[in-house]
Amino acid sequence: MLTVHKLFIKLLCGLVILLWMLPGKGQSSFNLVPNPSFEQYSVCPSASISDKPDIWYKPDLNGAGYLNACSPSNLSGVPIHYTTAGSGFQYAKSGIAYALMFYFNSSAHNYLQIQLTDSLKVGNCYYGECYVNLSNPFKVACNNQAMLLTKQAVVPSNGILLANPQIENYSNQIIKDTLNWVRISSVFVAHGGEQYLTLGNFRYDNQTNYQVVNPTGGYFGAAYYIDDVSIYALDSLPLKADAGLDTTIALGDSTFIGSLTNGIPNITWYDTGGNVIDTGRPGFYVQPTTTTTYIIAQTVCGYYSRDTVTVTVNLLPLHWLEFTAESSSSLSFGEGRGEVTLLRWQTANEVNLSNYNIQRSLPGKAFTNIAQVPANNKPYNEYSYVDDKAFASPLSPLRRIGEGPGVRFYRIQSIDKDGMRSYSTIKQVTLNSKLQTLSIYPNPAKAIVNIEYAAMKEISIADVAGRVVLQQHLYGVHFTQINIGDLPKGVFFVKIIGADNKAIAQKLVVE
Repeated sequence: MLTVHKLFIKLLCGLVILLWMLPGKGQSSFNLVPNPSFEQYSVCPSASISDKPDIWYKPDLNGAGYLNACSPSNLSGVPIHYTTAGSGFQYAKSGIAYALMFYFNSSAHNYLQIQLTDSLKVGNCYYGECYVNLSNPFKVACNNQAMLLTKQAVVPSNGILLANPQIENYSNQIIKDTLNWVRISSVFVAHGGEQYLTLGNFRYDNQTNYQVVNPTGGYFGAAYYIDDVSIYALDSLPLKADAGLDTTIALGDSTFIGSLTNGIPNITWYDTGGNVIDTGRPGFYVQPTTTTTYIIAQTVCGYYSRDTVTVTVNLLPLHWLEFTAESSSSLSFGEGRGEVTLLRWQTANEVNLSNYNIQRSLPGKAFTNIAQVPANNKPYNEYSYVDDKAFASPLSPLRRIGEGPGVRFYRIQSIDKDGMRSYSTIKQVTLNSKLQTLSIYPNPAKAIVNIEYAAMKEISIADVAGRVVLQQHLYGVHFTQINIGDLPKGVFFVKIIGADNKAIAQKLVVE
């Protein structure tokens, strides 16, 4: 006989199952796109035209690339891989995989297509989004990154699929970001019966705006990575107003407020006095002369919401007088210290300042804090800092033999006691050191292990009995990722053969 508690639990579970089965109710808050971030695959990619993630397919029968960290070589790997234009580098938005497609100036645009888990309902509101990122080896950036929903599967004609997509980048902006993933999103009303989603550029090249962003790139075209594709019904998942994040600017600067989501039919922006300052646009640039709060009010599919954003104006901005960064190739720090970087900066107008964050990055990667220096808060100030870990793992340069010395970027971030921030200029430093030690991380590892060493020619992994369980031939790279997910738990030994044919080994623990 069931107790009252057990009976309640059973009834609750039954109610959840019933809501799940109701069309347009329980299911509406779920992504209708299966395998949305391309993680599922039957065959790990190996730079073949047939490579593709599970369920997705290529209506143009070629072109679109599939990249995954499972790849046995860097040809189709993540984050390192090789494209028509040369070597590329990008981490996935989520997981360890993404797609790569041509959007401009190729023999044919590339497309990826998939059948949704349910067809769209006539007159219902939906929200769609994906994230894109410009592949850095290409010369050109463009617009028209889009998502098309159709009742039937579609096939391009003469290399181009012409259509009016429901989801397209905001105001036809040219997406030039090679570091951050950029969201493409829109709200739309379904005609009913749409069940196929296609990603790509649905306009001719002469209808596509472009800009040369990398004159030294390997190909005059635009290719983009794609990740995290979603379609949601908005009947029980309301889209809330988004005014953006509070920010601080210096007097005379501008900043973007709001979002880049297309298709919202009813938007009004107000100031704190209730005066209308803009309508119809989800986001735009502002240049206030004093600290200002902006209010957005919108109605999407009958759902009303509001949001606010405050832009703080620093009336007396910190004055950056000078910032220099020099490597030890041009400085003398004594024997045995290794490759280091000396940073010096001078400032004026320090008022209520808390500290400086010293930030460093590699090409194509975000800046990270490496040290903190307290502020003096004097009319004139001089600071210096020695970065003696400029060449330490995992910051080793991702480059091949003959491609020259490593590059680091530095900047200084100021933080005042109210949280306001400002930045110095960015300085580039060239380092001449080469990796002389083997670095394996994480260690212990479970699925993916990173390996760094100077100009690797061969990697082999052996068990404690000396049996080689995994082997790869490389092309002089300094960094690679190895998928060890199929190895049993235990102790193994990683052996590296470098360009000088010398071997080095290190223990690896697989959890």
